[in-house]
Amino acid sequence: MEKLNFEQLYRRVYEVVLNKHGELMYSEVATALTAEVEGLRTSLVAVADGGGGGGAFLRELLSKWRRHTEAVAAVRDMVMYMERTFIVTYRKVSVQELGVKLWRDGVVCSGDVMPRLVEAVRRERAAAAEPGELMAGVAEMLTKLRDKVLSQVMDASSVDDYSSASLEKSVSEYQ
Repeated sequence: MEKLNFEQLYRRVYEVVLNKHGELMYSEVATALTAEVEGLRTSLVAVADGGGGGGAFLRELLSKWRRHTEAVAAVRDMVMYMERTFIVTYRKVSVQELGVKLWRDGVVCSGDVMPRLVEAVRRERAAAAEPGELMAGVAEMLTKLRDKVLSQVMDASSVDDYSSASLEKSVSEYQ
C-alpha cells in the first residue's frame, strides 16, 4: 500500500470533495472515527476489568481521551477543505464536534464505562483531601463533553454528605 504524506492526503480529499463525493468522504470519516472510539472503549473496559480501578482507570481514560482528541485534530487537518466547503454547505456536524460527540456517546456515556467512571470519581473524591491533577483532567474532559455529562458524573459520584453548593465548589476547583 502506498504511504501518503499530509499534503497528498489533503489533495486527495480535495479531489474527492471537488468531484461531488463529499457525502461519501464525510461518511467514511465518521465511520473511521466511530471505529476508533469503539476500540478505545473496548480497551478501556478491559483495563477496568483487569483491576485498574480508581486512579488507574481515570489515568487510562484521560490518556485515551488525549489520544482521541489528537487523532480527531489530525483528521480535521487532513479534511480541512471538506470542513470549509461540504460541511458548511450541507450543515453537517464538524469533524471536531463529531469527535467529541462520538467520545461522549460511545465511551463516557456508554453503559459499560459510565458506572466505572462514576465509581472511580467517587473513590478519588473520597480519598483526596484537595483536588489533584487527575481530577482536574477528568473535570476538563467532562466539561468539553458538555455540562450535562459533567453534572451526571459529579452528581452520581457525590458522597452522601455533598450538598449542591459543595458540588459546584468542587467542580469549579477542578477547572
